[in-house]
Amino acid sequence: MSSRHQRRMAPPARLFFAVITGFEGLYDRVRERIAHRFGELVPSEESPLFPFPATRTYGRTMGEGPLLRKFFFLRAPWPQEGLAAVKHAAIELEDAIQAAGDFPVERAVNIDPGLLNDCRIILASTKDHAHRIYRGDSIWEEITLVFRNGRFEALPWTYPDFRNPAYGEFFAPIRQRYLDSLQGTILNFSPAEKNSG
Repeated sequence: MSSRHQRRMAPPARLFFAVITGFEGLYDRVRERIAHRFGELVPSEESPLFPFPATRTYGRTMGEGPLLRKFFFLRAPWPQEGLAAVKHAAIELEDAIQAAGDFPVERAVNIDPGLLNDCRIILASTKDHAHRIYRGDSIWEEITLVFRNGRFEALPWTYPDFRNPAYGEFFAPIRQRYLDSLQGTILNFSPAEKNSG
């Protein structure tokens, strides 16, 4: 087989969980359940609390009070083809947390798993849309942010909260550590793009 047709496997990415809730005290329980299900999280890569913009969609199920977003990163790398299965597991975690508490809202927590690699951030969804690719088992995925010009940039369909520059500033050093861990691995970016980070 010629080199032009050799298969190239994608290196594993960094798996994260973007958690929305209006109950700040719930984060400890969510952190514990994620770690129990998926493995050790990285304390130094846990984000600060970000205000989550009010939306009618989340207001109907999660309450009209202020919502917060926090990110947790798994320590172990994760296969890029494995995000759909994580999405289903995250839904099960949401249901278990809801059932274990006495919450005044229909949905106390929203757990969105995603992947970070050298050039993009990907989120999974149970809903189809023109910019999403079907990954099987009722899960679609979308590229939410791309890394170019030395920073993470939004796309036309990027969720409003992910447009917050503070998100990109939080993700950037994690991306750099990811790149450092893959020294010697062939990645899908140009040398100029690598040096820009």
